[in-house]
Amino acid sequence: MADSKAKKEKALKILDIVIPVVCLGVMAFAGFNLYKIYKSYAEADAIYSGIALFAHEQTSGTETEEAVAMEQAGFPYLNVDHDSLIEINPDYTGWLYFPLLDLSYPVVHGDADFSYLNMAFDRTPTKSGAIFIDAWSDPGLRDMTTLIYGHNMRNGSMFGSLKRVRNEEGIILNDPYFYYYTPTMAYKCHVFSYYLESASGKTYNCPTDNRTYDEYMDYILSKNEYAEGPESVDLSHRPKVITLSTCSGFHSGKRTVIHGIIEDTYKIGENLIYDESFGDAVQTEVAK
Repeated sequence: MADSKAKKEKALKILDIVIPVVCLGVMAFAGFNLYKIYKSYAEADAIYSGIALFAHEQTSGTETEEAVAMEQAGFPYLNVDHDSLIEINPDYTGWLYFPLLDLSYPVVHGDADFSYLNMAFDRTPTKSGAIFIDAWSDPGLRDMTTLIYGHNMRNGSMFGSLKRVRNEEGIILNDPYFYYYTPTMAYKCHVFSYYLESASGKTYNCPTDNRTYDEYMDYILSKNEYAEGPESVDLSHRPKVITLSTCSGFHSGKRTVIHGIIEDTYKIGENLIYDESFGDAVQTEVAK
């Protein structure tokens, strides 16, 4: 009995030492992982803060003729240094701007979708990755639908702010537009649908003809959570669709998806607004 009691006391003493050590180890491991995550965020923020200097809105009182023309045409004038961005990364295709979400990033198009999952725009390794067009999509936005991806970062960077459209009821009504700028064109995209999709959902099966386009549109409208969206746009002429997609929760297998139609395009340098349906463009002079 005495030996048994002594053994129990010894075991308890060992546990009194081991348990705190294990707990400290777990806490240290968790703390180290958090440190790595936030260090990665800080590094990515520094990279993209520098890149953001290559695109800025024209300040009041310094408007150029182009800026005035674009504003009259209903486009924010974003002064983008495309040449420098192409020099930094030849995969650069354009600049994405979503004013409502304060989302403003360069976009790339690589040979494979995984190319920019863990590589920043300037090709620095980072978990934040880059905003990129699907490898199978035409980087010139000539497809019926174009997929653009970005990480859902916890600090709201990259595509981390897209979830606000679903989480903050009615927010999209305040400004339902996002824009895409290339060296020669500006695209105005009108949001008409958003929802939660599975990673293998039909949203990612891009249409190639009128029949599959109509089936695709039926599908995304059946998933739609934005009641006012479809009525706010003209879908009768099969407009081109730009889709913004990001993961929704760690290992959830779900994606937050936002669809916008290309409602207008503006040809930079010619003061013309293009009403683009399916490959046909009608030119209209912008009033000066």
